[in-house]
Amino acid sequence: MKTGYDQFFKNARKVADENGGAVKFQKNPAAARLHLDLSSEDVEQQIRRRMKMSAPKKKKKKSGVHWKMAGFSFIGLLLAVVGFQNHEQIDEILKRVEITLTGEAVAETAPAKPAAKAEDKKAEAAPTEKEVDTRAAALSSDEIDHLTKLNDRKKELDAREEELNRQEAELQAQKIELDKRLKDLEDMRGKISSMLEDRVKADDQKVDTLVQMYTNMKAPQAAKVFETMDEDLVVEILGRMKKKNAADIMNLLKPEKAQTISEKYAGYKRAPASEK
Repeated sequence: MKTGYDQFFKNARKVADENGGAVKFQKNPAAARLHLDLSSEDVEQQIRRRMKMSAPKKKKKKSGVHWKMAGFSFIGLLLAVVGFQNHEQIDEILKRVEITLTGEAVAETAPAKPAAKAEDKKAEAAPTEKEVDTRAAALSSDEIDHLTKLNDRKKELDAREEELNRQEAELQAQKIELDKRLKDLEDMRGKISSMLEDRVKADDQKVDTLVQMYTNMKAPQAAKVFETMDEDLVVEILGRMKKKNAADIMNLLKPEKAQTISEKYAGYKRAPASEK
């Protein structure tokens, strides 16, 4: 291609030298005229510049479109995989959406006739003032008497309830008072028991002293004293003495006295002579 251009320029220079200077020529008279100044070096530069200007520009390939299409394809494939794995949940969601849309459409398109019918029924069912007066007048005397008796019975029951509540309050107060008295009695009994215990201890000490005294006495002297002493006390003293000392004293007592003391000591109670 370069060889053809060089040959063309050589021929143009020859023509310019023969014509003695600048030569103008026309290319394709039917098209726009191209004026060139054929002056040695300038002609070649002008032609090359014109050819560069008139050369068709190559269209750049739009690579962005292909990347966008690839991205959309990948997203669609991903959605298809997810939908295949969770098709049951997607079907359920679509059914809910369909049911909701259908319900809203039915609610919007439903006529307001049922509401009007309900209002008409209420108006028909509501009794007028005349009907109320008629029903009130239709109550018989028996019904009025029955209602009056029921009211009286209610009042009577209320009065009984009040009386029972009053009695319950009184019983509660009496119970509190009795509990207080019982507590006082328990305290008193405790004090008496303590006093009796102290008295018994003191009596025991006294009896022990008498036992020592009569043990140290001679048997005849002790027997003489026991003849006139209280029999219960004699039994208590003899019961605490040593057996030998008690036997010596019992031998010196009168037979009747010794018999009575022996029976009391054993816990034997003789029956009266009249019962025999």
